[in-house]
Amino acid sequence: MSQSLHPCLSCGVCCCNYRVEFSVYELQSQGGTVPDTLAHEVSGNRWRMNGTSHFPIRCVALTDFSDGHKGCGIYEQRSRPCRDFPFASYGCHDTRSKYGLPALSEEEVRRWSEAA
Repeated sequence: MSQSLHPCLSCGVCCCNYRVEFSVYELQSQGGTVPDTLAHEVSGNRWRMNGTSHFPIRCVALTDFSDGHKGCGIYEQRSRPCRDFPFASYGCHDTRSKYGLPALSEEEVRRWSEAA
């Protein structure tokens, strides 16, 4: 994993742990950013990222990059729940632990928070 990449661009474990559901208005066809082909309708105005409905969860947008890291293949187009997931939160650390990754150090959190 590259040390120069923000952990949110090189980890990918949240993409294997959470259901990602959002408003239909986040789809590209409705003026949003999420590619329509990567999601499916749940009910009326609620849509969900493909791959996040059933266990094992693996969001369809999670990409294995050629340099060995994993991350969101549509990071700039991701949905609101993904944008709002808090970096270095309890959920972040808990999910990293579940997948055998160490918690982010205080130095890493400080460095990446200052860079934001």
